[in-house]
Amino acid sequence: MRAVFLRSLLVVGIGGLVLAGVLYVASTVDARPPEVLSIALTQPLPDESGVGLPTTSLEITFSELIDTATATDAVRVEPAVEGSLSWTGSVAIFTPQEALDLETAYTVSVMPGLRDLAGNELAELPEPFMFETTGPPRLVETDPADGASDVALDAPISIRFSGLMDTASVEAALRLRPIFPHTLRWSGQELRIEPTESLAPEGEYRVEIGAEAIDVSGVALADPVGISFRTLTSGLDTAIVIPAHASDGIARTTRIAVAFDEPIDPDTVSSETLLITPEVSGAIEVLDRRGDSPVSDEDGVVLAFTPSGLLPANTTFEVRLGESIAALDGSGLVRTRSWIFTTGAPQAALSNQVAFISDRSGVANLWTMNVDGSAPHQRSAELTPVLDYAVAPDGSSFVVGDGRRLVLQNADGSDRLVLTEDEHLEFDAAYAPDGQRIAFARASADDGRGLGIWERAIPGGETSALSLPEAWVATDEQPALRAPRYAPSGGAIAVVDLRGWVAILGNDGEPSSRARFDATRPPIWLPDAAALVLTGRPSSASPEPTAFEAPVTPLAAGATGGILLLERSATAARSSGLGTGAEALAVSPDGEIAYRAADGTLRVTADAGEPGDPVGIRELGVLGASFAPGERSIAVVIPRGSREHPLDGAIVRIGRDGTGRDVLSNDGRQPRWLP
Repeated sequence: MRAVFLRSLLVVGIGGLVLAGVLYVASTVDARPPEVLSIALTQPLPDESGVGLPTTSLEITFSELIDTATATDAVRVEPAVEGSLSWTGSVAIFTPQEALDLETAYTVSVMPGLRDLAGNELAELPEPFMFETTGPPRLVETDPADGASDVALDAPISIRFSGLMDTASVEAALRLRPIFPHTLRWSGQELRIEPTESLAPEGEYRVEIGAEAIDVSGVALADPVGISFRTLTSGLDTAIVIPAHASDGIARTTRIAVAFDEPIDPDTVSSETLLITPEVSGAIEVLDRRGDSPVSDEDGVVLAFTPSGLLPANTTFEVRLGESIAALDGSGLVRTRSWIFTTGAPQAALSNQVAFISDRSGVANLWTMNVDGSAPHQRSAELTPVLDYAVAPDGSSFVVGDGRRLVLQNADGSDRLVLTEDEHLEFDAAYAPDGQRIAFARASADDGRGLGIWERAIPGGETSALSLPEAWVATDEQPALRAPRYAPSGGAIAVVDLRGWVAILGNDGEPSSRARFDATRPPIWLPDAAALVLTGRPSSASPEPTAFEAPVTPLAAGATGGILLLERSATAARSSGLGTGAEALAVSPDGEIAYRAADGTLRVTADAGEPGDPVGIRELGVLGASFAPGERSIAVVIPRGSREHPLDGAIVRIGRDGTGRDVLSNDGRQPRWLP
């Protein structure tokens, strides 16, 4: 019995082993035939999988690894193509021995007989794959089209080919007639020629690409490319943008504006005309060249956006001009325009800084910077160029003038107030030492007739004319007075009479001093108020003053006889020892005089009777200077200006003894070192 049981157990065990072996073989031996998953070109045209370059290969993807020994003649191409077959995993690549014929239809078939590594034969042949080869590359389209007219001056020129081009050969074959500055950009089959400077209006231009240009397969252009076009004969164009592109430190009170070269059609202006990012709430309007509402549509040449509040500090804005705006005559924009600017940090006071005028924001305005030149910040934000300015002694406010009107603002730019009425021209503003008044010259806006010197209470707003001695007033007109300057003590005021006088008036309006003198710069008081430092020449004639014409520019030296001194109660100015042709630039709190010598160099002297030594600046034509309060340094303007801005220069800080030299600003004029 025991033996029977053991035999039965042995039979069952052997049966289990046999069954396990059968199941293992059944589960591990591949009995499935391979399949073709796809046939594709290695160099198809973009978005056209059935069109390939003459240099294309064929790529056949299988479902599994293939026994390559069975695949020697597995791919047939008709018309017949000699080539070789290589493998990458389960992908077969058929590479033609020579480039395929151009503009030819081909059929690719996978032949029977292929087996996988387990010996399974390809059971189902795929449908034949058909494709075409490209022809020689051709021009598909251009923008502008050949013969186009009224092409925008900054429009890119787009040339699209029928296939991918060899970019180097195309660029070598490119000819521009006439040549203009440009950059080349490729995007697939398209070449863009982008002007980096505006093309000439009413210009005839031609773009040519020679037959030596080839595509990526080495095939030459079927035909050379040649297109001609003509730019706009007329249209609306921008003159300047405000703030200027890429300008920094812009006042948070700024308006965003575009000045055009001809009148704007106000009906084409909308909220979409100036697109500002980040978005800013405010109002858009058309203004005249002075920044006022135009009297007629023909005067509207400035498009201005006024924010409803302060712009955020330290923020970069992008501005884009909408294309819908048009000129009054109906012509559209000749070019699109976009630009960026960055606001500065808020600053509440004007103290321990250097103030100066700069047009770095697009229009000349008042700026300040730290005494080391850092943190330049725009203070005024006028749309017309600022020509002159005055700062309150305590730095709480300032006045800027454009040669037509005076504008008062707080130091942080708030509470902007236009002081001048339309019937007047006002200029040459100066603060009283106590900061409670400003004095300024006034003339008639109608005929330019001088209307004397006036004072305005700050902040009260009361305005009154400075009393003049009867002997000064002609029977039919006021004397043409300008450049008022308060004495440091506030007890007197100096004025220039363009009929050939300089006078010092007491608070009672009576002259304490008057001398024949043709002043070419504003008078400068010595710190003790005992005398004036004058630039110009003594005058014996009594010329009739010319009428004031806007904009009235600050007095600036032309031909000068030199520097003279006019003491209180004197009747004649006496010569200094500073040489013929010298010009006084500034007087320090301790009485030193900075002046430009006849040779153009900067000199400083503590005694007006003795010439000073040169102070480290050897460049000819020093334009301005300002002494630092509390330290022995000077801010000096070295000429770098153009014919349009002859007073502009680099502002340099230098010690009074000539030691040290630091560039504070590469552009600016009329520096004043504020206490």
